[in-house]
Amino acid sequence: MPEMSFDERRQLEDLSSLCEWYPRIKDAIPTPKTEILELNKEEIRNLYRAINRGEKIMESLVFKIGDAASKIGYPLFLRSDQGSGKHDWKDTCYVKSELYLLDHVLNLIRWHESAGIMGMRFKALVFREFLDLETTFTAFHTGMPVAKERRYFVRNGEVTCHHPYWPHDAIYGASINNWEPLLDTLNKDSDADVKILTTYAKIFYTRNLGFWSVDFALQKDGLWVLIDAARGEVSWHPEECPMNPDHDELMREKAERKKTVVDFESMLVKKEN
Repeated sequence: MPEMSFDERRQLEDLSSLCEWYPRIKDAIPTPKTEILELNKEEIRNLYRAINRGEKIMESLVFKIGDAASKIGYPLFLRSDQGSGKHDWKDTCYVKSELYLLDHVLNLIRWHESAGIMGMRFKALVFREFLDLETTFTAFHTGMPVAKERRYFVRNGEVTCHHPYWPHDAIYGASINNWEPLLDTLNKDSDADVKILTTYAKIFYTRNLGFWSVDFALQKDGLWVLIDAARGEVSWHPEECPMNPDHDELMREKAERKKTVVDFESMLVKKEN
């Protein structure tokens, strides 16, 4: 597969904006209550100057942010149209009261500035209902709940693959020592789960044509909720997934690493003998 250019990736990231896909799907399948605050260029520049030069956020923008957040209520989940910086949970996306709102907005902008090679563009702040998810521990030293989440890839109206969102090697800084069996339980699918999420992914496709990854989370009340989506071309697969565009190369690297370990262990055994 030809390597994607920077401009091609940027274009796909722009198409992944929540402002693009959310309005088309919000009434078709369960989603969190959502308030989108689209920003003009001057407001975006003001936010970047606030984090880089200490400039105050414009009074008019402060009012808009507070008004949009009040329509959701606290605690709320804060993100942009492109991402949430959720690994920095307690400082970015989780806003427990109005007192912390503006600080978290600025932390979220800092995250955008450092994301990827040249930062991540955004055009809106998004305020969402805080969901009570099926979770058993937190991670990343930030109190981020690791929940029962799934990613489904859909193209041409069919699901091409699906995965638990949180693999073992993505977790660090867990709140408990015995998190691995708990994650295994969270990552187990039932036939009913697969059936409903396959249906939801196909419905998503009818409203958003193209190749997409669609993310779902399970609430404690048993309801699966669509929480995010992005173009499939720029979305993460586990390395062992055959649909991963880098699958063959990753598998070769994995085999080479394994062979190196075996050869090293054999060498140590020979030395001891």
